[in-house]
Amino acid sequence: MRSTTERIQGILAVLTNNSLNAHATDISVNVSRYDEKFVVNIKDNGDGMDDETLERVRKMLNQPHRYELEDYYSGLAGNSMTATGLNIVGMLIDEAEVESVEGQGTTITVTRYNRPT
Repeated sequence: MRSTTERIQGILAVLTNNSLNAHATDISVNVSRYDEKFVVNIKDNGDGMDDETLERVRKMLNQPHRYELEDYYSGLAGNSMTATGLNIVGMLIDEAEVESVEGQGTTITVTRYNRPT
């Protein structure tokens, strides 16, 4: 079973890889850890997204959290051999906000609540 910290590391790997693939030269990463949640914010100056891509990314990241599958999927997050990184991140988080302007960069904020007992 992967720890929450390992899951956050996988989420960070996917999001920063996306920034690098978008030709970003400046990537700001902020992780805030609270008792009840983690909040990850990544802002880059990469290519940004057109409206259609932005909407698709928002849908991928705002799918239902899949607690029952997260042990399996968290092992794939951050693996450069998987092409569905954002889809996997979407299954591991609870909330996402995505803002992007084509040619000006992207800001993604994701929240992962601690697993209910």
